[in-house]
Amino acid sequence: MPIVTIICSTLAVILGVLLWDHLAENRNLSRQLSEQKNINLELLKRIPAAPEGETAGQEPLTVEKIADAVRMEGFFPETEGAYVKFKVQGDAFYVDAYRLPLFFLVKGYGVDPADWEMDLLREAAHKMSDELVMVKATFSDDGKSMRFFVAAEDRNYESFRANLSSYLSMIADGERLMNEEYNKMVETKREAALAAQPYVPKSKQENKVLS
Repeated sequence: MPIVTIICSTLAVILGVLLWDHLAENRNLSRQLSEQKNINLELLKRIPAAPEGETAGQEPLTVEKIADAVRMEGFFPETEGAYVKFKVQGDAFYVDAYRLPLFFLVKGYGVDPADWEMDLLREAAHKMSDELVMVKATFSDDGKSMRFFVAAEDRNYESFRANLSSYLSMIADGERLMNEEYNKMVETKREAALAAQPYVPKSKQENKVLS
């Protein structure tokens, strides 16, 4: 058999094998695409149709929608103008929705100057506000109350509801950090006083927390 014939036969076999593999690969890809298409169709059936003139999952955030989101999280909201008030485990919160979509989630505290070293409390509050990006603390003009607040922007109901628990956790983190900073400062001041007067009997410090 001439060598040319042998070479041609060999090339034909190789090309046949490559073509078969390519066809098999295409069939496998077509099968996968078909399966994925069926999966997508099933997923689409589970998505509720958007009301006319409204995009699904994009209900604008309003005072009423804030109250609905609070209620859906298991709390009992009360609306008063642009404010939504509710309690979490006895602690009072309110949402200031006057500037929607920008809003403030606020928790207030009573502060008795007789129970706190106010200069240290203010310093601890400022330090906490500097360390945490979204949580801030401010004092009333008479210094007898303070509030923690989260300033945020949610343009729709779904976003606010999804983030509500995170906002509450941020305030709890701010409260915890400020309490820790305050008690640390008090202990440092106490140790400095004891160092200056070593004969003063030591007493155990009682950590203070906001309530």
